[in-house]
Amino acid sequence: MYSIWDAPGPLPHRGGLMPGDEFVHLHVASGFSARYGACHPQDLVRGAADLGMEALALTDRDTVTGAVRHAKACMKAGVRPIFGVDLAVGAFTPALARRARPPVRGDAHVMEPPLRITVLARSAAGWGRLCRLVSAAHASPADGLPVAS
Repeated sequence: MYSIWDAPGPLPHRGGLMPGDEFVHLHVASGFSARYGACHPQDLVRGAADLGMEALALTDRDTVTGAVRHAKACMKAGVRPIFGVDLAVGAFTPALARRARPPVRGDAHVMEPPLRITVLARSAAGWGRLCRLVSAAHASPADGLPVAS
């Protein structure tokens, strides 16, 4: 067993991808990302393990709610967990402040910030900073939506 921060080097190849392929998904949304993800973190990890992936990031939109389930599933499956978040970033100019997304199948227009970044934690200290960044975005939302500035 290994720590989620001090995982060993490459894990044994389990099939799926070709040996030597080292592809890692670094931008993955789970069902904790409202309207943007559908699977539970455990299902995402199971799929990555079935494909022989050695690591998988979980970067839900504006939240780290699925991180514990992601970590537990990764430890169980032998996949190295990578933690992150997909955050909205405040625009520098008012013209870029909001954009309307066209409706899908008759739904209402969705207003959302146009600028987003994906932030990944490299260590336990980085995880702490990432959590504080998400908390700060939720503490001072722009038009009801969490926005990092």
